[in-house]
Amino acid sequence: MRIKLTFDADQKVIIPVQYNYLVQAMIYGNISRELSDFLHDQGFIIDGRQFKLFTFSRLIGRFKMKGSKIEFTPPVNLIVASPVERFLRELAEGMLRNDNLTLYGQRLMLSSVAVYNGYEDVDFDEEVTIKMLSPVVAYSTVKKGSGSRTVYFSPWDEWFSELIRINLERKYQLIYGQKLEDSDIRIEPLGPKDDRYCKVLQYKDTVIKGWNGIYRLRGDRRLIKVAYEAGLGSKNSQGFGCFDVIKGLRK
Repeated sequence: MRIKLTFDADQKVIIPVQYNYLVQAMIYGNISRELSDFLHDQGFIIDGRQFKLFTFSRLIGRFKMKGSKIEFTPPVNLIVASPVERFLRELAEGMLRNDNLTLYGQRLMLSSVAVYNGYEDVDFDEEVTIKMLSPVVAYSTVKKGSGSRTVYFSPWDEWFSELIRINLERKYQLIYGQKLEDSDIRIEPLGPKDDRYCKVLQYKDTVIKGWNGIYRLRGDRRLIKVAYEAGLGSKNSQGFGCFDVIKGLRK
C-alpha cells in the first residue's frame, strides 16, 4: 500500500540538498508516539537486522538549485509506501490534523492525500520495469582489523542482485511470518553504466551511496510485491528504494 501526500505553501520552500533526515523526522512526528518510538528504537528484527518496513520518495515538484540548498515551488509531492497499513493510516491522519506542519522551519499545508490500494502478487508480471523515486542502495559491512567498513555496490556489480534478494526475503518473512523456498529475483539496469545516476547522500553523519535510474526486476512476484511496498534494497526508512512500476503491472 502507498499514499501520495501533496503539500502547498504560501511561499517557495527552501531546504538543504541533504534533506532525507528532515522528511523522515516529519514522518515520525506525525504518527503516534507509541509507533514512532517502536520504529525509531526497535523496528522489526530478523537475523539480528532491524527493518522499519516503510520507504519514501524524494520530494517531487518544480525546483532549482541554490548552492547547498534546493528551492521548491509548491505544490510538492511525497510518496510513502509500507505493508503496515496502520503506519500509513496514522501518517495521513496525523498530517491532516496537524495545523503546524513544518519542514525545516517552513510551514506546509497538506492539500490532498491520494491512497493507492495494495496490489496482490498476481498483479505483477514476473518481469517489471521500474523507475526509482529515491535511490536504491545495496551494501555490505566488511570487517577490517578491530573495526569495520561499509562497501557500497553498483547495479553492475555481481553482488548487487544477491544482496537485493537476501534483503527482500528477510522482509517477506517479517511481513508474512514464513520463509520463501526456492525464490529468486534479479535487478538489471536498463542502459549503460552512467555515474550521473549515482547519488552520494548524507544522512546525519553517514554517507550513503545509491543509484537512480530505470531497471528491470525479474523473478518471484511475491518479492516484487514486497519491494514495491517496503522498498527495494537497504536504508528504506531513510528515504531510499522507493520506485514506480512503469511496465509490468496487470491493473
